[in-house]
Amino acid sequence: MKSTSRPIKKKKTGLAAISATYWLIGIVAVMVALALIVLVGSPGIGAQRAQALGHMLGDPAAPITVEEYADFQCPICGVFDRQVLPQIDDKYIKTGKIKFLFNHFAFIGAESTRAAEAAECANDQGKFWDYATTLFNNQAGENQGAFSDVNLEKFAQQVSLNLDQFKACLADHRNLSKVQSSSNTAQLRNVTGTPTLFINGVMVQGNTLQDFERALTPYLNATH
Repeated sequence: MKSTSRPIKKKKTGLAAISATYWLIGIVAVMVALALIVLVGSPGIGAQRAQALGHMLGDPAAPITVEEYADFQCPICGVFDRQVLPQIDDKYIKTGKIKFLFNHFAFIGAESTRAAEAAECANDQGKFWDYATTLFNNQAGENQGAFSDVNLEKFAQQVSLNLDQFKACLADHRNLSKVQSSSNTAQLRNVTGTPTLFINGVMVQGNTLQDFERALTPYLNATH
């Protein structure tokens, strides 16, 4: 009489079992990699990675990082540069309490982008801050020609840049991608106007010295 029992499936052993295990590990690895890609691409993570990329004033080892996003055509940014930043410099930057970083958010118009490019060309010659201050001191309306190439070249002469190098840099749009990248990062960090400040990655409300010091105090206390 023929047997009617079902044949028992033998467990995989040896190479077959090892192969199945590697397939499982591979699937898990792919899933983890996809999850990491999603996280890194998210605005929050992007914002954290974006910190400390601007032009720096102060001691790189300072315990508190303050970042500014600014547009050279923004009149309030001009006021901040002339009136507020010097006080921050004296009280907190020169004393080693904070380091300060300037980032571009060139959103007002074409002259904003062009001025930012010019500032980066000045940076190539080691004079970013001199040139930036000159731009803020020569604001004259938005997209009205104050930051034409002719004027940008005049400013370069005022801060003693090599004019031939500066003009070549500006003509080639050598630093356009840097300006665009900074502006894109500002948007990822939910910056909607200028000047916008961050303290250790946290956005500050307001741009007066009083607003800044009110936001800064808890960080100063934490470092004591």
